[in-house]
Formats: sequence, structure tokens, C-alpha cells
Amino acid sequence: MENLKKVTCYIMVFYILFLSIVCYFISVNAATNGRITGSGVRLRSAPNTDSQVLDLLNVGNVVTLISMDLKKGSGCTKGWYQVSYNGKNGYVCGDFVTLTSETEQYSYNRPWTSPKKAIFGGADFISSDYIAAGQNTSYLKKFNVNPNGKYSQNTHQYMANLAAPFSEAKKTYESYKANGLLSLPLHFTLPIFNNMPATNPHPVYGEEKGGLDQVKDKAFEKELDNQKFPESYKKWLRALHEVYPNWTFSAMQTNLDFNATVAKQKLVGSIQQSSCPKCVDPSNINTEGNWYIATNETVAYYLDPRNFLEDNSVLMFEDLSFNEVYKEETVKSVLKGTFMDGKDNVDNLTYSSMFMEAGRAYNVNPVYLASLSRQEMGTQKGIASSGQQIEYKGITYVGFYNFYNIGAYSSEENPAKAGVVFAALGGTRNSDGVFVGNVGGDPSIPVGGGGNQSKPDDNKPSVPSEDKPSTPPSTETTPVSSYLANMSLNKKGSFLTNIVVGTTVGTLKSKTDSSAFTFNKSNGGSLGDSEKVATGSKIKFKSGEEFTIVVYGDLTGDGEIDSADLLRMRQQLLGKVNLTGAYLEAAHVYTTSGKIDSADLLRLRQHLLGKNKINQA
Repeated sequence: MENLKKVTCYIMVFYILFLSIVCYFISVNAATNGRITGSGVRLRSAPNTDSQVLDLLNVGNVVTLISMDLKKGSGCTKGWYQVSYNGKNGYVCGDFVTLTSETEQYSYNRPWTSPKKAIFGGADFISSDYIAAGQNTSYLKKFNVNPNGKYSQNTHQYMANLAAPFSEAKKTYESYKANGLLSLPLHFTLPIFNNMPATNPHPVYGEEKGGLDQVKDKAFEKELDNQKFPESYKKWLRALHEVYPNWTFSAMQTNLDFNATVAKQKLVGSIQQSSCPKCVDPSNINTEGNWYIATNETVAYYLDPRNFLEDNSVLMFEDLSFNEVYKEETVKSVLKGTFMDGKDNVDNLTYSSMFMEAGRAYNVNPVYLASLSRQEMGTQKGIASSGQQIEYKGITYVGFYNFYNIGAYSSEENPAKAGVVFAALGGTRNSDGVFVGNVGGDPSIPVGGGGNQSKPDDNKPSVPSEDKPSTPPSTETTPVSSYLANMSLNKKGSFLTNIVVGTTVGTLKSKTDSSAFTFNKSNGGSLGDSEKVATGSKIKFKSGEEFTIVVYGDLTGDGEIDSADLLRMRQQLLGKVNLTGAYLEAAHVYTTSGKIDSADLLRLRQHLLGKNKINQA
């Protein structure tokens, strides 16, 4: 009996040790994966921005960490992870990697080889990356101004089109109205900015009319005061409350200056020129197809929540979480008149049932999912909705679907095809080197045929005018900060520093995707690749953002530091010249602010003698 107890004890000890070892290896293995959080992130051959680019990674891509230790190197604040991706080993800047113990959580069940997989996987992406991250309204997905969200304000935005939230809200309103859902107890979150002007009228259609000045419900008025709604919001909310007494409203204090936010949103938004020529900024900066940077007035109009506090547009502020009040018939009404009005030929399921179940599975409003897909796909099948064969950057793909255009980054050569590539993550190649999903795709669409899902829905907004801009494909833009990081440039207000003296334009271009910007001389002429980057040189991005280069010590703007610069420094101290802008900043070789003095002159002289090099950071 005693021996039996010993044997039993040994077995239990062994079992505990076995479980401990298994758990240890599971935890180690689970911690060796990471999710990419930026677009256009470079996989490099070494931990620095001077090394070869092996591949480009985008939001949602999963990498395997070869080492958990961050390597020191240039061009990355946090340090570099050594990773493996698509059979390539290299280094990725840790600023754009989130470690995860659940790789599959971030693969979103890719590859998306059928409409159902794409609808469900995309709902997972939208839920986890946006709705659960604090961007839980259509407005916040476009204008991320939530101070308590996961991502920094004015970043990580799902779409480029300024009018997209309005378009989505209108379609949702029509569906709710047709199905008697407007009487439900809906909840809305309305952003509020600091220093908001009295009004922000549309540049063509003018100021919004309506609202209710008279106070009729004192209890409701008290709640508005408790929420700290400004007076300029109240007349619109009173009018809504009178018709829809079950609706509730919360104020979101963004703590952002309105005009400063307009300036930031202008650089990450677009407007369709054909539908509103007067909305396009005079700079005529083209972002994609018929889409251009908008005027300040246009950006302010779409950013101002007060312009959309009417029943047919306020739904852009509705909470997008799932609610059992949504029925499949409601979803079906959104899809009426499109190729999604019925069954798909691959899964043999109705599109309305797939959106409904995807919403329930991932806690997303299914009516919103259907509206978003209609907006992205249009009414006819195209590249992302047919599974047709495409070729992109020398690789062929067939049988992949992407119903929300996720991954269709505007920085890509062809955003629609880039979305298909995003959907193909994890797919396999056949003997011909073709990435194969559901071979042949939708049998009703010939290979290479189909429409263009990038075409906006033909149904245009009805208020305040039928000619109000329609909606382009949802795209995320690569942040300007990513390009600057790749080139190891430091941003100081409107200046860029950290330039090695003598660096050529070609050298900087080789470190990143140079199609997104141009280098220009201080007088406006373009800079060739063999020319030096100098104080006063400018870099202008397609988004409209522009910076001026500062090479500390280069006071003459020739890209070198020599006796001519020493002379210019002396002249500044004697009051014979008056340096301004980038040239004044370049003279701060010792002092960091205020007037130039003898300490700056001494440091410049020491640099020329080789005794104390000027810091360019």
C-alpha cells in the first residue's frame, strides 16, 4: 500500500512537471508573434533605415519574432525586432509592432476565400481594430477625435473620404425608416471641440437650417446641461428629442481646438472633384482618381457635428455595437438593388444572413456592415467581390474576396488590388506560382472581368442638396511620420533635421517609397536625385503637408558647412544680415532658441577646425 502511494505521488509530480513544461513552451511560443500596426512598414535586412528593404508590411500583418530583444539601430525610437515574414528574415521597427499571444486573433481568418469569410473576417477586423478601440461610431472611424481611444487623436482612420460618414448615415436612416427602427432607444455620442465658430456652412449649399429654439422638456434640457452640451448643439438636439423621445445623447469632450483639427484632417481627407468642384482646394493636390484635398471650409463643414444633427444624418454618431433589435429584413433593405440582394454563388447563402450573423459574432451593427459594404463594393460585382483573377506587382491572385476594402491603402499603386492582396494573407501558391483561394472565384464572373468596386454608389445624399458629394473606397493613408522615420528625419515644427552634411536627394529617396513626396529647392524648382539636400530645401507630400529642411551650420543653403557660413554667422551677429526661417534655425548650432550669439559662432568655428562636430539632430 505504501509503495502504491509512492507511485501515485511520483505520477502526480511528473504530471505537474509535464503541465508546467507544456505551459512554459506555450507561453514562450505565444509571445513570439506580433501584429503590424502601421501601413507601409519596411522589413529590412539590418536594424537601421540604411539597409535593404525586403518587404512591405501593412496593418494586421502577423510576423514571427526570432528574438524578443529589441536591437539598437538608427531610425526607430523603440528599437528593432528581428522577425520572420513570408519566408524572409529581417528587422522591423518596434514602433509598429504589437506583441500578441493569439496570432489567429489578428489574421482575421484569412485568407478570405469566399464572401462569407470576407464578410466575417472583415467584421472581426472592424470590431477589434476600430469599434472596440474607441472608434465606435461612423464619425469616429473617419474623424478619430476620441481622447480616450486606443489610438492617438487624428490618426488610425478607416477612410479618406470626408463625406463618408454622411453617406453611411443616410443609407442607414433609409433602412431604419423603412423597417420602423427609428422609434428604438438609440444612443448617440457627439464630439465637442474647443473654440468652435458659430457655424461652419457648406461652401456650396450654405448654412444648415432648422432646429428648435424653444425649451419644451425641462428634464431633457437638464440632461443636456449635465452633459455640458454647448448652446449651439441644443436647438438641434431639442428638435430630435421632440420626434424621437427614446433617443439619448452623450457629449464627448475632445479637448481639441477646432481649427487645429481642421488643419490636421485636411491632410488625411479627400473630396470628389466631379461632384463638388468648389470643394477642392486651389492647390489641386490629387490623392487618387477624381479625389482631391479639400478646402478648409469643406473640411470644417464635415468635421462639425452640428451640421449633421438631423434624423437623416445623425446616425453617423450612433453606437455601432450589435443589438438584437436589428433584423435580417432590415439588412436586406440596405442591399436592395445591388448584387448582394439575394444569394452568393460560392457559399450559397444570402448576403443579408451573412452580414446579420457576422454582426452578432463580432458585436457590430449588421446594418452598418451592410451599408459599409454597399458603399465599398457599389451595386455591381468587381475585383474585390467576385474572386476574379488579378495581377499585382508581378504576382497573380485568384479566388480572394474583401467586402469592406480593408487594406486598400491609398498609398498603393492600385488600392483595390492591394485590398485583394490583404485578403490573400496565408494563401498558398500552386505549381505556377499563383496565389489560389477559391479557384475561379464566382462562376458568374469571367476571369479578368467584372465591374469596378472602387466606383462610388450612385445613390447620392439628398440633403441639403442632391449634388452633395458621394463616397470613394475607404482607404487609410500611410502617415507622413512613417516616411520621415524611414528617412531618419526629425520633425521640429515645420522643419526637418538630422541631415548628414552632403546627403543627396537620391540617398533619402532610396530609404522609403518616394512616390509620396517631392524634393524642391527653396525657390520652388525641383531637386534632382544627385543634388544635395540643403537648408531651405523643401519636401512636399501628396497629402499637402510640406516641410523645410534645416542643416545646422549651413546658413547659405548650399548643403555644405564652410567659411561662407562662418562669414554669414559673423554678419548676423554684426547686424549686417537678418536671417529668418530655416536659415535662422540653421544658425542655432549651439543655442537652441532665442538670439544667435558668440557661443554659436565658436561652435561653428570648432566644427570647421574638426574639434567639435555640430549635432544635426
